[in-house]
Amino acid sequence: MRRHGWWGAVIAGLVLAGVVVAGDWPQFRYDAGRTAASPEQLPAELGLRWVRQLPQPRPAFPIQVRLLFDASYEPVVSGKTLFVPSMVTDSLTALDTETGRERWRFYAGGPIRFAPVAWRDKVYVVSDDGYLYCLAAADGRLLWKFRGLPAEREDRKLLGNGRLISLWPARGGPVLADGVLYFAVGLWPSEGVYIYALDPASGKVIWKNDRSNRIAQANMDHGIGQYAGLTPQGYLAVLGDKLAVPCGAQLPAFLDLRTGELADYQMGWGGRIGLPKGSWFVAGVGRFLSHTGDLYDMSRPNDESFNDPRLPNDFKPLLYPGRFTRLRIDPVNQKGIVGPFRQPVLTPAALYDNDGGIVAYDLTRVKLVPRRPDQAPPHRQNDHFPDKWRGELPELWRLDSPLRVYIKAGSHLYLGAAGTVAAVRLPVEGEKPQVVWQTSLQGTPHSIVAADGKLFVSTREGQIYAFGPPDGQRPIVHRPHPAWPAPTGAAHERTEEILRLSGAEGYAVVLGLETGQLVEGLLKGSQLYVIAVDQDADLVERLRRRLDEAGVYGIRASVHVGHPREFSLPPYLANLITSEAPAELLDDDPRAGLAAVARALRPYGGKACFAVPDEVADETARKATEAVPGVTVGRRGRWLVVARQGPPRGAADWSHELADAANTGASSDRAVRHPLALLWFDASRRWHRKPGSLLVRVAGGRVFVKSERLVATDAYTGRLLWQRSLPFPHRPTDQMVALVDALYVTGGRICAVLDPATGKQQSQVELPDDVPGSWVDLRVWEDYLIGQAGPCVLCFDRRERRLLWKHRMGRTRLSLAAGGGKVFCAELVNSQRGETEDRDTKTLALDIRSGQVLWEISSGLPVRYSPEADVVVTASAVYHAADGTLAWRLPEPPPPDPNRPKPVPEPLLLVGNHLLWGTVEQFTPFDLKTGSRTAPPLAWVRRGCTGIRASQNLVTTRYKANCAYIDLASRSITSLWNVRPGCYNSLFPADGLLNVPDITGGCECNYTPTCQAYVPLSVLGVGARADTGESAQKQVRLSGG
Repeated sequence: MRRHGWWGAVIAGLVLAGVVVAGDWPQFRYDAGRTAASPEQLPAELGLRWVRQLPQPRPAFPIQVRLLFDASYEPVVSGKTLFVPSMVTDSLTALDTETGRERWRFYAGGPIRFAPVAWRDKVYVVSDDGYLYCLAAADGRLLWKFRGLPAEREDRKLLGNGRLISLWPARGGPVLADGVLYFAVGLWPSEGVYIYALDPASGKVIWKNDRSNRIAQANMDHGIGQYAGLTPQGYLAVLGDKLAVPCGAQLPAFLDLRTGELADYQMGWGGRIGLPKGSWFVAGVGRFLSHTGDLYDMSRPNDESFNDPRLPNDFKPLLYPGRFTRLRIDPVNQKGIVGPFRQPVLTPAALYDNDGGIVAYDLTRVKLVPRRPDQAPPHRQNDHFPDKWRGELPELWRLDSPLRVYIKAGSHLYLGAAGTVAAVRLPVEGEKPQVVWQTSLQGTPHSIVAADGKLFVSTREGQIYAFGPPDGQRPIVHRPHPAWPAPTGAAHERTEEILRLSGAEGYAVVLGLETGQLVEGLLKGSQLYVIAVDQDADLVERLRRRLDEAGVYGIRASVHVGHPREFSLPPYLANLITSEAPAELLDDDPRAGLAAVARALRPYGGKACFAVPDEVADETARKATEAVPGVTVGRRGRWLVVARQGPPRGAADWSHELADAANTGASSDRAVRHPLALLWFDASRRWHRKPGSLLVRVAGGRVFVKSERLVATDAYTGRLLWQRSLPFPHRPTDQMVALVDALYVTGGRICAVLDPATGKQQSQVELPDDVPGSWVDLRVWEDYLIGQAGPCVLCFDRRERRLLWKHRMGRTRLSLAAGGGKVFCAELVNSQRGETEDRDTKTLALDIRSGQVLWEISSGLPVRYSPEADVVVTASAVYHAADGTLAWRLPEPPPPDPNRPKPVPEPLLLVGNHLLWGTVEQFTPFDLKTGSRTAPPLAWVRRGCTGIRASQNLVTTRYKANCAYIDLASRSITSLWNVRPGCYNSLFPADGLLNVPDITGGCECNYTPTCQAYVPLSVLGVGARADTGESAQKQVRLSGG
């Protein structure tokens, strides 16, 4: 008799992954190959021994399956200790495997999102704070820590996935093989990525790869060659002589295990087709690689081809991980990964997986055969670019079951599904597989671990179950019992006063601690997320544990070790800054302390409140006023209050579709300028599927996105402010205008007026009964609301919602612009209604107060108005806004080439006194007043369907598929590596930032799906490196047209 693959799996596991102590589960999926196959033989009967409820998991990318590396808790076992990392409470907790009782707990400076590695008497974890920690397994003592960012570089904090973390988080999950520990830090190639091999005993560097963030001609979507880099996100794996580095949504990279040298790398394409898609998961055994549910032969380079003579560059071989040959494809990989992909159990002899049941495939007899369309499974019938080959994997056995395979332990597979965990005994020859043990639990299994003679199950909902030999005892249940220590007396009074002066929502920062009661009071009395900083590590540790026991650590608060004055807070972060020990900030050098505080205050109302003795209050206020421009400083009783009112200096809104009521296409923002640095990033919410129907506005420090519903986020932190359904059915013709004091949204015959701070409807403006049709255009200029319905142009007093006038035009398709006390209306030809070009269209100017016609010219073309030059721009000419007389004519576009159709040049953007005339990939600047060309043309390679937007300093676009911006002063283009814009340009320069909301909809290309914002490097202040701009993006001097 023989068991398929059982003894071979044991031997190979020992050889490939290094010797593992029997009974342990020392790292993610047991070994360095992430095979999920252990020799541990568990008892035939298992009973519940204990269960522990942990906080609800909070993954970094909760709805992105390809980035769900931390969907729930991922424990490991060494000896009699279960080590549980927490992405919620930033901790590693050691539990007794027999009872589930806590042995010790260690807190890091950021979320711990990956399973630890247990080795000998030590345990290793990585954190979003950018460190790898080596702890004593017995008591959790810190033995040493290793910062992934090189010593010569200064760390910088930012909000990442809603938490204060390092700009270089450690998201390359650690793996240990043959006495070497590997991990990676850095998420943004533009800022640097570092992959390490360390001696686990000492932390000494064996090798470092710091060159994989800047790879020339890394194939991106649709075959474009451009700079890109690795984005380590997922569990590293050792596969033979290779270190596999999963890169989130990109394809994984493969490094030489001995030297760290990167093999040829391409980030791939993915797309809404069956091409390989990147993810956080890699595993392998022998020559086989499992990635995102697909199976590859690493011993055979692929020989794929598009077989299309029209393609000068057949880049299809580049679209496969490592350029390996793909043997089979996961069903969910066909049109975009919308559900969990396969994570098979691997042994040298067999692969155990789910495929219409539980199936064991023979890996010793895999045969490569040509892929024939008639033999393709249903989910691959419509492949745009089908694989040339497929692998025939003989079935060893099959079991009809809806349960998912998680691990192999000894002679059993362990399975799970919602409410259930079970064991299947592997068949010997002549037998059939059968379920030999099954029990129920609450929740859905996330991971299963077999160790110490027990089965441990971690659920998606945050429970840890331990099953062992039945002992006749009642299971031990560990449930949290949150207890809020209520501040009393002076502490309570102080908290109440601060909240009355500031507000109760957003981010609060407490710089300097004495007892931590102020932090607890702010949490109890408000909805603030509180970030506390103090240099006393013991005090920080005690406060972390108190807040953890109260059930709020990581969810509502985090505490960090650092000097209050020197700690690297992101700019524009805080709605409130205060302190229990203001002397640490203000005594020695109040100017420097208050300057650092002011830089971290959020525009539009952020406040700092410090209790200052009367004898120094006036002097401190005077110094603060001198040192910190752009803020107001005053006294309110015993409190010194520093407030940042309004936007950053020179900032402006993006209130309309084309920036403003004048249709300039360029915000008047002068604050956002080159070079830029990342301010924050967060997971894509992707609740929309049709990017073309989205409306995006930026005003008052808020970003509004409208599709089937309305969502508002904080422009400076990415925090979700509110979301709501529309007050009427969604229509493609809906309009939206965002201002600091109001949000206007049209639907049908109603224009709803919403409070931009809360989303609550305050009032509405309805079309008069004698006006036909629905709202199809909307403009707001000063206190006037201008719109169109049918052939009518209407103007309302927006404060009183009173109709001031209406003017009937001769057509229903119009172009409107407002500014300078006028409304400019142009009649356009509506080709969808069968209208043809004729001479009876017109453009006219109306007085915005009375509706009186001021002037009229023949012909109607889309209109834009320049407030700076006081001119009206159409597709063919520029007119004086005062009287409609011709100022100058635009250049004649070149005659069309029927063999090579190209976009026709047109007026693109009005930037100050300049007109940018051209196409979406080149433009020429003209002086709006004189018509003279002011600079040579600029041209670039866009690769994509993104249009362009502008502010007074920048033009946003794509450059070879990446997000990019053009600095108008230096005439250079800067590419934001590995960041994808939407087909509908998602780069909005407004409110002093480059706002990049994720509006890519259902895109499945190999980019990290995030929303983010960039800030001028000068705003970062102390701690900003002079070379950050050069290292952060690839800058290219643009050529003339």
